[in-house]
Amino acid sequence: MDSVNWDDLRFFTALVECRTVSAASKRLNVNYATVSRRVERLEQTLRLRLFDRTQDGYIPTVEGLILYNKTSLVRENIESLEEYFVQGGKFKKSVVISMVSSLAEYYIIPKLSGFVQRYPEIRLEIDISNRNVSIPRKEADIALRLELPEKGEYLSKKIGEIDYKLCAAPEIIEKISKKENVSIITFNSDFSHLPESQYLIRRFGNKSIRFQSNSVTTQRIAAENGYGVALLPSLAIKDSPLVSTELDAPIIRPIWMLTSKHAMQITVIRLVADELQRIFNGMR
Repeated sequence: MDSVNWDDLRFFTALVECRTVSAASKRLNVNYATVSRRVERLEQTLRLRLFDRTQDGYIPTVEGLILYNKTSLVRENIESLEEYFVQGGKFKKSVVISMVSSLAEYYIIPKLSGFVQRYPEIRLEIDISNRNVSIPRKEADIALRLELPEKGEYLSKKIGEIDYKLCAAPEIIEKISKKENVSIITFNSDFSHLPESQYLIRRFGNKSIRFQSNSVTTQRIAAENGYGVALLPSLAIKDSPLVSTELDAPIIRPIWMLTSKHAMQITVIRLVADELQRIFNGMR
């Protein structure tokens, strides 16, 4: 067997975690052909097939998974060395934080301004997503979620709570008080399982749905323009002309911060995680 070019492992690892060459090339900031060429060279050197090429992407073979697991400690040690010995290295990589849009737009981004001023070298990437991104696959360094993933290896910590208000234009709130029929603004069917959606349907009925959007901001704008009643996070309706009314049962959802043991060993990620914790301590 020829000597392994250890840098090829970086491309191999990215492909295992991203599953597609295009996603791996984006992560590594190289072109598509470079990833393919490096992985093929590693397979030729080891004389092993490391991936099954399928319509769903590159799926690691048994040998590929063994190589990935066996080299995990090597990768972590190299990343730690880069952090301590490459000049400015710990600030060259963006810290990716995944969260729902309402948290980003109405709370996190305004509250992070002081941190950005203190650490202008740190690059932040806010990934707006309603799905549970994979921490083990490094789709994000930190994720803020309103529910825990069903599976996966990660560190989790409850750092806050969000309460919800039933709100609408004044004339629609008046109809609700008179027990008249009103239209509801909610998420689309992909998120009909959320407590917010379930509450609205339970109270007003499925036939009352008149406007759907997966964006809390869009729901707020629709409510402000008289489309109907919406159940929105209280932090999203500050400085809004919307009027809120009492819920027959309070809705409070926990905010979880998800990360990994390895990520928390990287100084720049730990700095961001600590700042997020401080921000939510302020919320309480």
